[in-house]
Amino acid sequence: MLYLIGMGICDEKDISLRALDALKKCDFVFAESYTSILSEGALLRLEALCGKKIALLQRANVEGEKEILDACKNGPAVCLLVAGDPLIATTHVSLLLAAQKKGIATKVLHASSILSAAIGESGLQAYRFGKIVTIPKWKEHYKPSSPYDTIEENLSRNLHTLLLLDLDENGAHLEPKEALRELLEMEEEKKKGIISPATNFVLLSRVGWPSQKRIYSSLAALLDGHTDDLPAILILPAKLHFMEEEFLQEFSMDSGL
Repeated sequence: MLYLIGMGICDEKDISLRALDALKKCDFVFAESYTSILSEGALLRLEALCGKKIALLQRANVEGEKEILDACKNGPAVCLLVAGDPLIATTHVSLLLAAQKKGIATKVLHASSILSAAIGESGLQAYRFGKIVTIPKWKEHYKPSSPYDTIEENLSRNLHTLLLLDLDENGAHLEPKEALRELLEMEEEKKKGIISPATNFVLLSRVGWPSQKRIYSSLAALLDGHTDDLPAILILPAKLHFMEEEFLQEFSMDSGL
């Protein structure tokens, strides 16, 4: 049996009782940390809760699948712990399919996801979101501007855009200010007039954590403020319904924090 167990969006306390019960029965427990950030020490505390040693895998080990699938031979129960909800990342869908093709029974135990949590915390209406965008961390010869095109398409349909910020396998998270600067550069290249220093964004940082922040302000004010708490997510709203606007105004800032 291969379990894919969601850890939720904060720490070991977000795991469900059903998942914890399954975890205690597993012979091998793996975890990955490249799809999201959990609070420091969460895996160590979870080890104490379940009485199992947790082996942290790199992205290549999870995507390669062999180490996890080999552990499933001869019928032992194996678990992969995933930050957030297990099947949001396509990597884990691929692992699930590979296991099923080898005749390995699988079970997914879900948990909270940043996708639903961020939309809920923003106060924006869930059905008014368009395609999700990931803002990549630019490198010298890697500066894709496709996120801009998706934002433009969403806005043309009066839909909000959820902007995920890139996270690499070493835990390096694209900071909100860097993402906003990239968007300004995309605007400079595309010149469609959809993003400017006056464009309002929702910034949500450490959603579900005790130190959670919710800010609604212009791109310029976000660049000026102390707004780089991680993990974080951005939302570019379309035209706001009056209830959405009333909610967001409670968390607006006019200048730096």
